[in-house]
Amino acid sequence: MDRRRFAVGVLSAGAVALAGCGSNGEWDPSVDGDAPTLSPGKEATVTVRATDVGGFAFRPSPDGISIGWTASERSVSPSPDFGADSAPPRWFWSRRTDVTVEVPIGVAETADPGEYQYGVTVFLDEDSERRVRESFAITVTDD
Repeated sequence: MDRRRFAVGVLSAGAVALAGCGSNGEWDPSVDGDAPTLSPGKEATVTVRATDVGGFAFRPSPDGISIGWTASERSVSPSPDFGADSAPPRWFWSRRTDVTVEVPIGVAETADPGEYQYGVTVFLDEDSERRVRESFAITVTDD
């Protein structure tokens, strides 16, 4: 066997042995949230679903919009393994999972009609700097 054929065979075998090793570097969660339409002074429950995440947090809400993220107002499934007691809170799981979060979103009586955004950030895990941010519309109508 000549050297070229031997080298190609060894390199090909090495490539096959390493196939899939790069997948740990790939992280492509999906995040989908409701986009409610509300009148001033009204409230709705929104659902945000995220797949393959190790952490989840709402971003601060815009003026005129309130997000009920206290323990008595929210529903997080599965229950997080730990979190940061902050406003807004951050929730983490010991391994990546699919998460569903339901919270009430309210519009102040004084909010001007228009489109507002609420946002979430999902994390690869608690220690990672890797994160994905998504925003969803809240349409405030005339009364």
